[in-house]
Amino acid sequence: RTLYDSYASCLAKTLCYVSTPMTIGLYAPWGSEVNCLLKNVEKQMKLEALNREKKESKKSQERPREASGFEFISLLWHLLFLKPQKTERHQKRKNVRFIFIQFSAWQFAGSDKLWAGLITTLCEDIKNQFGCIPTGIVRTLGHQDTVLKTDSDREWVSKRILRIPVWLIFTLLLLLAIVLGIVILMNGFKLGDMKSNYAGAAEGVGFGLIGISALMTMKHSIMMGKNICVSQKEKMQSLMNKSDFSSQLGFMNQVKQEVKVLTNFIHYMEVFERRKIRVVMKIMSLDRCTPDKIVGVLDAMNILLSDPEAPFISVLAVDPSIIVDCVEKSSNLKGIGENGYRYLNRIVSLPFSVPKMDTQTKLKFLQQAVDGKNAFMDDNPLPTKASVGRFRKNASESIPLINVSIESDQPSKQGNIKLSAGSHIQQAYQCITDINGHLLQYIEENFLQMKRIINITSVMIGLMVERNISMSSFPPQRVVAWIVLASNWPCRLSWIWQCWEDAEQRKKLNEEKDTDDNMLLWTVYEQSLEQFKTIRSQIDNLLAMDGDPEMFQTFLSESYKFTVNDAKTITPCTINLDRSLKRKMELLLARNL
Repeated sequence: RTLYDSYASCLAKTLCYVSTPMTIGLYAPWGSEVNCLLKNVEKQMKLEALNREKKESKKSQERPREASGFEFISLLWHLLFLKPQKTERHQKRKNVRFIFIQFSAWQFAGSDKLWAGLITTLCEDIKNQFGCIPTGIVRTLGHQDTVLKTDSDREWVSKRILRIPVWLIFTLLLLLAIVLGIVILMNGFKLGDMKSNYAGAAEGVGFGLIGISALMTMKHSIMMGKNICVSQKEKMQSLMNKSDFSSQLGFMNQVKQEVKVLTNFIHYMEVFERRKIRVVMKIMSLDRCTPDKIVGVLDAMNILLSDPEAPFISVLAVDPSIIVDCVEKSSNLKGIGENGYRYLNRIVSLPFSVPKMDTQTKLKFLQQAVDGKNAFMDDNPLPTKASVGRFRKNASESIPLINVSIESDQPSKQGNIKLSAGSHIQQAYQCITDINGHLLQYIEENFLQMKRIINITSVMIGLMVERNISMSSFPPQRVVAWIVLASNWPCRLSWIWQCWEDAEQRKKLNEEKDTDDNMLLWTVYEQSLEQFKTIRSQIDNLLAMDGDPEMFQTFLSESYKFTVNDAKTITPCTINLDRSLKRKMELLLARNL
């Protein structure tokens, strides 16, 4: 059990008991694999909901209803003719159903109204959860009346017109239509004299009532069919496409009305299903969007939270340093969002800062990244004395991804095994996931960075083998260490590269004594530090990519003492070091000459 699992468990229990509406600020640096944490939270919330469902069933002897089968017909009856009330018994219910909706802002980044994507995603997912017919009925009949609390024990009461139950009016009209139909079938359709034929008059009144009812029924049926065929999402998108309409305040009011109808529908379903319903909105990838669009989504969240009875739990998973910077740069918040942290605090009800990744979590994520290469590794284990013969025996049947060859010119008892690129890659992966190794402490707590290191390792070792670089002089463990060095401190490593290259050029011009290839890279950096300070102010953006400078010193001076000769050997194969960084430093040094 990792530290992340403990935090996920704590957050899940909190979300099960918070009052709504609520906004959770899940703060984590970019690449912290928050999505994995949220999946864990969702799993534990579902387990908690299941446990509470069992306890509530034993306590109240009530079974929750589902909108399927015969109960679906019952749901339609309740939506058409009855309205719910929040009784004391309902308010004391502990069982809950969680509906999880994920909104990836990056998918709507090309839209002019990114915030509307949040609302349309909510509407579409609710429709998919409960079906298009119940949501269509709700939108047709305009269920905008708030579900009221009552001291009565009755959870459902009849809808009334002039104090007459709607179901009774519907039943009487249906019976009247049946009676008139029977009369017409028996006596035929005759227009009698109103003064002399009372039966004909009654027949006319009956047809009049049925005709008016038929028109009303037809109107609502057409509207219901339209609402079933045209979802709230499509309706919102059509309104957004009207530039003259989207710029009006009426558009925002329309959105609020849609959210209000949706909220009341969920309250209806709560009473029908005999449990609480909470909608958990997971808002992801917002920190990849432009400042004004980010602010638009935050405004949309305010719409969801404007109703104190709204059953929404919004989880805002962002890197706060990026969001705050975007809020402060947004043109829509001039004079309001000058302090991004204060603006964010007005929206977020519960800040939850994800801690620094512990060793167990880091190993877990690294193992997941390595497991992505399982098709490569599992079919081709490290060669052993027993496996070499098996490879040779099956060579004609299949072509393994890792080739193992035996050099016959130097016979020995066990055979002289020459390891291929795949075997070296496996050794490198074992080094990365070694909990007792020195390298683990230098790998950043960033899942994307971990995946990069894994991917770079396979390509880079393959390239070294292809170029016939001896892996005995540069074993896989040191290759991985070099990859971590280039990933964590690209700016400083590029500077060291530029320094030894300048020394080589001066050597050719006889301006400097022979350079020592056995000199440590850390020594090169120390000797050039004064010169580095002259251009430091001009490369602040590049230095921002580097990690902890103290860790850099420890890495090169103690843990991995790379020399200039090592760098010359492996730099041509270093695919994760951007050459343009060195070029920029080269130009800056040339200007200072």
